Amino acid sequence: MSSPDVGGSALTLERKMRLAENRPAGFDYMRLGLAAAVILQHTINVSYGQSAAVAFFSTPARGIAALILPMFFALSGFLVAGSLVRSATLISFGGLRILRIVPALAVEVTLSALLLGPYFTALPLSEYFSSPIFYAYFLNIIGEIHFVLPGVFLDNPVPSTVNGQLWTIPYELKCYVILAALALFGACTRRGLLLIALFVGQVAMLLWAMIADPAWTPIVPGMILVASFLAGILLFQFRARVAWSPALFAVALIATVALLLIPKGDYLVALPLAYVTAFLGLCHPPRLKLLLSGDYSYGLFLYGFPIQQAVAALLGDHQNWLLNFLLTMPFAIAIAVFSWWCVEKPSLKAKPALVRFESWVCRLLPSRLARLITPDGISVLWAPPTRDPRHPPEITDFRGYVPDLQLQRTRLGDLKTRLRAIMS
Repeated sequence: MSSPDVGGSALTLERKMRLAENRPAGFDYMRLGLAAAVILQHTINVSYGQSAAVAFFSTPARGIAALILPMFFALSGFLVAGSLVRSATLISFGGLRILRIVPALAVEVTLSALLLGPYFTALPLSEYFSSPIFYAYFLNIIGEIHFVLPGVFLDNPVPSTVNGQLWTIPYELKCYVILAALALFGACTRRGLLLIALFVGQVAMLLWAMIADPAWTPIVPGMILVASFLAGILLFQFRARVAWSPALFAVALIATVALLLIPKGDYLVALPLAYVTAFLGLCHPPRLKLLLSGDYSYGLFLYGFPIQQAVAALLGDHQNWLLNFLLTMPFAIAIAVFSWWCVEKPSLKAKPALVRFESWVCRLLPSRLARLITPDGISVLWAPPTRDPRHPPEITDFRGYVPDLQLQRTRLGDLKTRLRAIMS
């Protein structure tokens, strides 16, 4: 059941986006809210230890607490799918992902190693800076996660862990690689192919869960984060056909919470959870200029856990989850603001240089080979593209082209006929 819009037709996800001029405030509020929720969730283990977190997630509260990270990934999938559509090639798409993630991550890792670590280490500074663990910590910048700095936070309830939040980074990188692979095979412009690919992936994940019988985990397994990301992509691609419906939202929310509370329900949660995320994200409440003056969510995510661990170290035997949260948030917000204005936003100013590099690479490649790295992928191999007048060429000679689907179907039919003749 869907709500009518002002035009009298069904209110779909796409129409909600258009009504908000493709910038619904809901996604901005959600990013901030989810980042703060991650910090709030971590107050349990950083204050009382991992066993307390396991006990908490063993209660019905898991139905709400465990959806925070998957919602982050579903939100990312929905928005990043739009970024892919707007990118001329996978070069600019991948480059923008790197510009968005790596500089801020590099600064956070460096500050943790050079400022936080030396202050809280139990080792002499000479031993701290000469330790191989210290140098290995910088591999976090390229996605090889190391949680430990030498001698740091040894007596905390979560001992020796500086940046426990970074365990999700490798899964985020996997999401981008999978999305690029889907684009290379043309699945991101052919919704039926995308639907088949994700259905096969869902079935494979369920079969794996039934056969391998993985142990229960307090938070959802990493593959569920990837599945949530892909479900977000699916909803974006079908946004013109999926209703933005409060009734459907209620059903999806109930299904999400229920699945997170039943054994192996995690492996079916991605799609209803992605709908909950898209529905909330496409709401468009008034923007609070101070709150939404920048995208501070990534900074909150990066710096929240190290600050929480520092607070826990300073509290010593007087641990309290609420006190940890109240002391952490002002510092996390302040550093997140610094990260956005001094690191993240300046890094994004490299986009013109990235586009110039993309143009240079594509001029070196043969035209058809260059088109292989567009979001149309290998679909351009069996039919030349046709110009889309809504997107005229700007940088390269293939920007603004879309596959001639009818010609593709004809040529694929001819190919199947020839293959049948050869096999017979």
